[in-house]
Amino acid sequence: MEQPKLTVILVSGEMEKLHAGCLVSSVAAVSGMEVNIFVTMDALKAFRKDVIESKNFKTGEIGQEMLNKNIELYYQLLENAKDMGTCNVYGCAMAMDLMEWKKEDLVDLFDDIIGVTAFLGKAAGSQIVVM
Repeated sequence: MEQPKLTVILVSGEMEKLHAGCLVSSVAAVSGMEVNIFVTMDALKAFRKDVIESKNFKTGEIGQEMLNKNIELYYQLLENAKDMGTCNVYGCAMAMDLMEWKKEDLVDLFDDIIGVTAFLGKAAGSQIVVM
C-alpha cells in the first residue's frame, strides 16, 4: 500500500498561520505520512536566518504569547518532522528570485528551491492544505 501524502503550501508570514501549517505537517510526518511543504510569498521571509535570529516575527496575540512562553516555534516543528518522519521542504524559486534571496539566507531546513511546476509534480496524488 502506498504511503499517504500531504502537501502543505505556506503563503502567509504570520506566525500563527506558519505555526498551524508546520504543526499539521509535523504531526502528519511523525504519523507516517509523506509530507511536502512549499514555502512561498511572505512565508519565505519568516524562514530567513536574520528574521529568526532577531525574532522579528509578524504576530498576533497568540503568536506573542508563544514567544513569551518560549514554546517550540514553526521552524523547530519542521526540524523535528524531518528528524522523525518524511518531510520535504521546498522554497519557491519565483519568490526567491524576486527578492534576490539565496538558499543560504534561509534556515537549514530546505531541501531545494524549485518552481511551481516541479512542486506540483511532487504534490500529485496528495491532500493539499494552503495556509
